[in-house]
Amino acid sequence: MSEIQTTEGTQPVATAQPTTTATAQPILSSTQQPQEPTSGKTWKEAISEEYRSNPNIEKFTELDALAKSYINAVSMIGTDKIPLPGKSATDEQWNEVYNKLGRPESADKYTLEFKTDVAPVDENVIKGFAQNAHKLGLNNKQAQGILEFYKSTLEGSAKEMSVNMEAAQASAANSLRSEWGKSYDENLRRASNVAQTYLEPELLDTQLRDGSRLGDNPKIIKAFANIANLLSEDQIVGAESDNILQGRDVEKEIEELTTDRQGAYWNKMHPNHNKVVNQVLALREMLSQ
Repeated sequence: MSEIQTTEGTQPVATAQPTTTATAQPILSSTQQPQEPTSGKTWKEAISEEYRSNPNIEKFTELDALAKSYINAVSMIGTDKIPLPGKSATDEQWNEVYNKLGRPESADKYTLEFKTDVAPVDENVIKGFAQNAHKLGLNNKQAQGILEFYKSTLEGSAKEMSVNMEAAQASAANSLRSEWGKSYDENLRRASNVAQTYLEPELLDTQLRDGSRLGDNPKIIKAFANIANLLSEDQIVGAESDNILQGRDVEKEIEELTTDRQGAYWNKMHPNHNKVVNQVLALREMLSQ
């Protein structure tokens, strides 16, 4: 039998038992908050059935979209709103809409501008346009916009016509110079004399099917030159003299054609330059007879 050794004045020493280390638990910081358990419901399921099944709610798939729609709706409160008339709306109902959209009280209240040097438009045409614009319910800005579009279209067409006219004149001149050679200037003068004597000036501006003017067409010019060759100078001069006796103020016509330094007579780039120069030449020859 073994003995337990003791020492006087001492207590038995117990053998240290191993301790188990507890797992450390995280400590919440002052900024962290405990998470509440989620219920697993969507935002639509969180509202009552009465509102959830409403078509205005059903169309939204995200809560942010619903919030945005609500904010926009609130911002519209108090603003002027124009109800759109239905298919069976009367003219009075539409007139009320047009007036709210800025249509003038009457057609003569429009402030419209239409200025162009290409083709001046008669004032009555603008008045007629204003009446139609008022009937259609246009405000002043819309009516002016239509006029601006028409103006740009008109000026573009006039520019294109001018370019085509110059091209036709150049082509006719080259063709006749090639055919007449040194006789070009004389034949052109005689053709111009016949045309100015026997035709009204407006007829020479008549546009032919190919786009050229009557006075620029090489076939017409050659025809007048041939007529001049068949007629004696006395016949042409006699006809010119008859025109003078019929009340033509030749000197005044020359002055009107040559006074404007920016006009066709002085401006070689003008589409009517050659025509006016020949016309003035023929008038001066009439005075010299």
